[in-house]
Amino acid sequence: MDTFTCFVVDDEKEACLRLSDIIGKFPELKLTGYDQDADRAIKTIIKTKPDIVFLDVEMPGMNGFEILGTVRSHNVFPTFIFITAYSQYAINAIREKAFDYLLKPVDIREFKDTIERFKERNQTTINFDHTSLTDREKQVARLLCEGKTSKEIAKQLFISPNTVNTHRKSLLKKMGYRSTNELLSALSGVK
Repeated sequence: MDTFTCFVVDDEKEACLRLSDIIGKFPELKLTGYDQDADRAIKTIIKTKPDIVFLDVEMPGMNGFEILGTVRSHNVFPTFIFITAYSQYAINAIREKAFDYLLKPVDIREFKDTIERFKERNQTTINFDHTSLTDREKQVARLLCEGKTSKEIAKQLFISPNTVNTHRKSLLKKMGYRSTNELLSALSGVK
């Protein structure tokens, strides 16, 4: 069984402890820590690169969407799952391409459903770390799998769209695919 590392960011200690307790009920999840401070949490996420970040939306100083943006701007791309007491944040979570959002207090059945969907998605994802791709090609490949366009990838990685397209061509050639659509179809299991 694959094990996925998790990190929790919430300004309420009780919420961190409750979510830590829920995570502990899932043998495939390993909690690496939690933090109530956004700046410390960002540094820890960038350093440890957890598979999943459970992220509160409403926090003093910096909200969850700003934390997500800051982490991604450092080329670290964990799966973000928002935890919020307010359902109106669902649209923003979708726009930010978060994997999911859960309402507080977190229901263990909903949590289980989210983790099952995460595992299913993870099974269809190529582990680019064990390929001959360069680090930049791996970054581009992961962002392509998230559905990002060359322009969006360029903006996120602070490079030109032409450079992104060069990396796309190179990674497709190295992986034996003729097009990005063929790569994405292979990842999703669509023939």
